[in-house]
Parts: sequence; structure tokens; C-alpha cells
Amino acid sequence: MGHWDGMNDRQLLRAYVAQHDVQAFDAFVGRHEASLLSFAAAFLRDEATAQDVVQETFLRAARNPQRVLKHAEQVSGGRNWLLKVVRDLSVDRLRRRAVERRVKADVAAASEKVAPAADAALHGKEDVARIQAAIQRLEPRLRELLLLKVQERRSYREIAQITGLTVTNVGFLLHRAMKTLAAVVKDEP
Repeated sequence: MGHWDGMNDRQLLRAYVAQHDVQAFDAFVGRHEASLLSFAAAFLRDEATAQDVVQETFLRAARNPQRVLKHAEQVSGGRNWLLKVVRDLSVDRLRRRAVERRVKADVAAASEKVAPAADAALHGKEDVARIQAAIQRLEPRLRELLLLKVQERRSYREIAQITGLTVTNVGFLLHRAMKTLAAVVKDEP
């Protein structure tokens, strides 16, 4: 990479844009990768997620090098664009993490409320039939998720893979299913 050492970001990006010179882009990545990883890891406090964020940043740069070049040619420079993307992606990941934690806590709390009623109901055939009927009345998506979680004992991640939903969405919908089921079981004689 010695050939690229004397070139600035603008020159590297121009070579990549104009001549599709992958080595120029590799040099650009090599120049910024370690510091971006360091920034993301400190921001996220998670090395693996930091690596994902930096990789996504460079994928975005590779897909739209003209945009990075535009920023590189301005006073802000290409590095500022990279830092902004890393920061935005990191904030997004932190928000998702917080939502996932809240949803899991809500589902756990709802499960604790439903579990005693469900356990007591399981002692009689009438109660079992009532719970099964309540499950069948759930909208199809909620019923599917509840059955995957309770009957098949799948994790949120496994349910997400099976259904194509995000882990966060699975948690949110399971919480809704449990609340709906609890209300139906409680309201019926």
C-alpha cells in the first residue's frame, strides 16, 4: 500500500470513483478503520457490535462513494462523514438495545401476572379449554408467536429467525399477546 500513503482521502476516493480502484478504497478503509473501531467500541461498550457498525459504515461508503467524496472535498472531510455514520449507527444500536431490554422486562412482568392464572387454570379441563379457546381467538400473528414461545419453547432470536421479524418486534408482539390473553382469561368466568 506504499503507493497510496502519499494520497489524501480525496485522492483515494477519486481513484475509487473514477477508476473503480479497489486498492484505493482499501487504503481509505485502512487509514480510518482502527480509529473508527476504537470510537465505536468506546461508544457502544461492545467490541462485536462496534465491528458491525464500522463494517456497515464502510459498506455505505463503498455503495455511495460520491457522497463520501463530496464530504471529503468540503472543509469537513471524509473522516467527519465516516464518524457521523458510525455515531448514527451506534445510537441506533443503543436505542434498539434499550427497547429490547424494556420489551423483555415487560414480557417477563406480563408472564409473571399470567403464569399464576394459567397454572391455576390448568388444574381443570374446563379451564384448559378456556385458555385454548382464548389462544385461538388471538389474531394469527400473536397466536403464532405465543405458540412458538410457550409450546415450542423458542427464544426471541429463534422466533425472529423463523418469522422474519426483528427480535424487538417479537418481544413487543409477545408482550401484546400475553396482555390480551391475560385480559381474556381474567374476564371469562
